[in-house]
Amino acid sequence: MATHQAVEGLRRALESGKPVRIIRDIDGADRLDAYVVGLGRKWVLLHTISAGFHLDGHSVVRLRDVEHATRSNWKAARVAHRALRLREERPRTPPGIDLDTTTGLIDTLTRAFPLVSVYTEKIDPDVCYIGRAHGVTKQKNLRLQEISPRAVWGYDCCKYRTTDITRFDVGDGYIDALHAVGGNPPDL
Repeated sequence: MATHQAVEGLRRALESGKPVRIIRDIDGADRLDAYVVGLGRKWVLLHTISAGFHLDGHSVVRLRDVEHATRSNWKAARVAHRALRLREERPRTPPGIDLDTTTGLIDTLTRAFPLVSVYTEKIDPDVCYIGRAHGVTKQKNLRLQEISPRAVWGYDCCKYRTTDITRFDVGDGYIDALHAVGGNPPDL
């Protein structure tokens, strides 16, 4: 469960427009350097910063998993912010993303982006699944038509329990490259 301090750190980052380092209480999960661009009841929307100080897609993480969201944990925060400003890269909030419910989040991400990366980091922090979401079943399973790292589409859907999902990524360079090479998925 996110601490009050973590939620306040996220709120301050959203209001200030300054980048923060997000640390989550999931063993082996990536730290995320980002701008907070949306905060809901269940999820927080981040515009992520690459190691080369460029904006690179959005991540959405479960609010309850956030342990820390501060600039003090990231010594390069000021440099990143200045570099992005000098390059005229500004954090953006994709319109209409539902951060209050998981099903709403999946629906709105699917409408806004052609592909989504799905992480189940509490099960395996080193794996993500990329593809086109085809909704959530009555049993609360995400149906995902996956694309392989070679940009080859599957012809059926894999299912992931929504309660196991800890993070979504959209619109980053890798995901966009897979979509450019693989195109849209074949009809199911």
